[in-house]
Amino acid sequence: MTMKKESTADKAVPPPITDIDRRQHPTVDEPTLLAAFDTHLRLTLGRSERTAQTYGVHVRTFCRYLEEHHRGVTLLDAKTMHVKAFLLHQAARGLAPASRANQGCALRALFAFLVEEDLVRHNPAEGVRLPSRGSERTEVYSEDEADTIIGWAADQDSIRWRVGHVVLATFRYTGLRLTELVTLRLDQVDLSTRRISVIGKGDKPRTVPIPPVLVPVLTDCLNVIRLALPASQFFFANPGSSPTGRYHGRYCPRSVQDLVQDAGEQAGVAGRHFPHRWRHSYATSLLRHGVDIHKVQRLLGHSNINTTIRYLHLNDADLADAVDLAFPAPGMGS
Repeated sequence: MTMKKESTADKAVPPPITDIDRRQHPTVDEPTLLAAFDTHLRLTLGRSERTAQTYGVHVRTFCRYLEEHHRGVTLLDAKTMHVKAFLLHQAARGLAPASRANQGCALRALFAFLVEEDLVRHNPAEGVRLPSRGSERTEVYSEDEADTIIGWAADQDSIRWRVGHVVLATFRYTGLRLTELVTLRLDQVDLSTRRISVIGKGDKPRTVPIPPVLVPVLTDCLNVIRLALPASQFFFANPGSSPTGRYHGRYCPRSVQDLVQDAGEQAGVAGRHFPHRWRHSYATSLLRHGVDIHKVQRLLGHSNINTTIRYLHLNDADLADAVDLAFPAPGMGS
């Protein structure tokens, strides 16, 4: 018997590989996409490790937003309206313009990568107008407000706030960035010489002095509090971290953000509460107490003095005190 030759028409011709086909492919699931994007930032674009980490945090925040507010929409489905809605949502949550601009830049970079990889046809973040970074109003704590928050945390008995008090005090008296604090290792803190060795933005090392007021707080953390915490190479070991989680043995940035916000609200201090507000306050306190701005620049790890100036906000009383000190009344000067 002669077999009937299968015609081309009888064959099942697979459809072309479209965006939808790629979205269904197991090699382009969300974790794989984010890992590939991270590699692209660091190796192809030459971005620093910290920039890659920050962009990753922003993209994951966007993914959580899609999951919560646009169920069923994935990264590869996202349209311009989703990006705009996300940034508006972040503004409604009180996120500063500069932070939202950074999130928008991260999404532009992500979708540019996806376009380059032929996973999406268009960059939905490209045409979205981002907030002006210059419109940001830097917020600082007054000395009394900072004392109130630190004091409230110190009065709490739970292990969360015993560690939280140390975190807040470290922010206040060192001006560390959020990323610098959560990645701070035990071997970077030397209490005998009162020094913290930090690798800052752009992988630039700097040394941050530990003020005497902070020494007993850090000492108590090392000798007492850490006995109740998970074993870890990191100085700030999160008592609530999951043994199987990505951040076991340390804090993730979001946990510290929540800690700072909860402390500020529970202490009854007005305004928005976020880690960088403590950094602003640290810089402003230094200037108010007569520290030269170039020394402040080094303490903060800024390569450009203009960046330091943006952090320093003085009120009229500060300016009046400075003038009185420079030009004292007759008989009061040296």
